[in-house]
Amino acid sequence: MGYLLDTKELMEREAAMLAPYAVRSKDYSGREHPEPDAAARTPFQRDWHRITHSQGFRKLEFKTQVFVYGEGGEYEDVIRNRLTHTLEVSQIATSIARSLGLNEDLASAIALAHDLGHTPFGHSGEEELKRLVPIFNHNVHSLQIVRKLERRYPDFPGLNLTLDTLEGIEKHETEYDQVGSYEFRRGEMPPLEAQVVSVSDITAFRAHDVEDALISGILTTKDFSDAGLKLWDEVFAPLESVRDQRVLLAQLARGLIDLLVADVREESQRRLKEAGIESLAQVREYEGNLVGFSGKLAQHLSALGEFLMERFYRDWRIVRMTNKGKMIVRRLFEEYIRHPEILPPEVAESYNNQGPDEEGRNRVLADYVAGMTDRYATAEYLRLFEVGHPV
Repeated sequence: MGYLLDTKELMEREAAMLAPYAVRSKDYSGREHPEPDAAARTPFQRDWHRITHSQGFRKLEFKTQVFVYGEGGEYEDVIRNRLTHTLEVSQIATSIARSLGLNEDLASAIALAHDLGHTPFGHSGEEELKRLVPIFNHNVHSLQIVRKLERRYPDFPGLNLTLDTLEGIEKHETEYDQVGSYEFRRGEMPPLEAQVVSVSDITAFRAHDVEDALISGILTTKDFSDAGLKLWDEVFAPLESVRDQRVLLAQLARGLIDLLVADVREESQRRLKEAGIESLAQVREYEGNLVGFSGKLAQHLSALGEFLMERFYRDWRIVRMTNKGKMIVRRLFEEYIRHPEILPPEVAESYNNQGPDEEGRNRVLADYVAGMTDRYATAEYLRLFEVGHPV
């Protein structure tokens, strides 16, 4: 006999399954704009559904992960972009969250939104935009997108996500992602679901950057083997007999992810037990991250990151792409400053409404440029600066 579960029943079932320190949907912190709950979805389910239907999410397909869109040559169709990276982070985060008894819908929502604020041309594009507008921060811009810049509903701007998801976006941290403000639950640690997303982000980009470095031919398996990397040796040794290159690359990424995830699960469980964590309130009061890698693995992961930085991210072919991206960001921003009359009407109106406030005007332009994809920014550059291209 079939049956239907409404939102209340779904939340009760969820609450019964989660660990005592997880975030429960029935206790969610509300939304910025009052809104009735969905009929048959938990609040965090609704969040990640809204994110995946947003324009900002769709734009990620044409934003840089490592390779600038359109610069991947014969490997263009299979190397990562910002969207595939985001989906991979979400998959890893929900898996870890489920295994730790956490709220995987909240982890999914945070993961799917964590990179919405990325500029075109990846971290190099952001570096250039920060040079032009020092207050710019892509975590904060992610919040701008989901709170103000998306236009999907008649009664409020943005997506009206739960305050719990907004906090997770704001407090997302890796070596590349630094908290830009502390608006939500200032002075408190983020819940474990948000901490899971941060380590999942690191797991995804480290494992898949190894794969993309090999797919592109910038690095070889010999380059990694000669570097004396403990993580590589552990993962690669069982695969040395694999002759199919595609299978080898896929199994390398899989093996590295499995290794990192297993370490996170074991180390996080150890920290939770050692700290005597039995409630969400204790998670928020604890000074430090309860989800993370063990000390030994963190060292090995750092060594892999240093190797990739030196031999992959700073390779002349990658740098040539990213330098071009920086130039495009800089030229567009400077041209808009000189000639704000060329801005689209909606952006021009927001820009002019800032009056003599230079910081406010620059923030409007930063939001506009940050919202561009690689291919749109490149096309805009050609429209403005290259003779013969249609305006």
